[in-house]
Amino acid sequence: MKPRLVYEVDPHNRLIIKKSGKSSDVKRFRKVITGRFKIDTKNRLSYEVFKSSASDIPQKIKFSGVYSMNKSHNLIYTLDKWNDQYAGNRLRLKTGIQEAKGNEIVFLLNSKMSSRKKSVYTLRLHGAWQADKNNRLVFDISKEGEKPDRVTFLNAWKINKRNEIEYRCSRGSNIIRLKGYWGTRNKNRLSYILDKSINSGFDFRTSLARVVLRKEKTSLRFAITIDISKKKRIKRDIVFSGTLKLDKGKKIYLEVSPNKRKRVRLKLTREILGQKGLMYIESFLKGKERYLGGGIILKW
Repeated sequence: MKPRLVYEVDPHNRLIIKKSGKSSDVKRFRKVITGRFKIDTKNRLSYEVFKSSASDIPQKIKFSGVYSMNKSHNLIYTLDKWNDQYAGNRLRLKTGIQEAKGNEIVFLLNSKMSSRKKSVYTLRLHGAWQADKNNRLVFDISKEGEKPDRVTFLNAWKINKRNEIEYRCSRGSNIIRLKGYWGTRNKNRLSYILDKSINSGFDFRTSLARVVLRKEKTSLRFAITIDISKKKRIKRDIVFSGTLKLDKGKKIYLEVSPNKRKRVRLKLTREILGQKGLMYIESFLKGKERYLGGGIILKW
């Protein structure tokens, strides 16, 4: 029987190789290999060996498997049955998340080269962001000719003062800011688009929308529930304040200006506000009526 190779990762993010099998002519060994992990543009994982003293260890070790992430936001790679890999073998990389964009996540790794030398480097995974049925953030890692691997971010996200989505991995860690723009596509859905060309963004499920009309400013409020687990549920209120306007086609929108460089327009339709709500806002825009106090609340 051909021996299988069992791979592990030590606390310094170095690869450990162990041989398994009953072949009498193969000596069993457990060896720590100095090098670094690599991810290419097609999201294929490999390990680049710096110096190999053993003749049977190649300069580059390639892997095949599935990506995931644990509660500590460490990157996990579960090997499948390919080549001389041991199926089900898990590579646990101790990582931190340095940055996130519309089409990639950048992981930070610390590694030990020797007793005196350490190394810090990054790994980049390419794909697209989505929202799962629980309104959690997920990242689908693209794989050529295969179903994407899904990485789920288990903590709750929030909205900063610039109406951007923020995610903190743990207390004291760096904050990931996802820069995009908001939209209202369908009923009971609030969208945050990151990269339209690859359909990267979030369609959050919402249960309640409220519109408050005032003298000059109008507020549009969405309520979103994030189900972290069966026992933990977090609610987020997302509020947009702006000015109600009519475009040339007499369509109503709320113009929001989060900063001087960018203006956001949220279209208000019957699917979003309901027929009575939309007619009420039309009356507000076309007439000379003014409202005092807290305004009016419209529900779906």
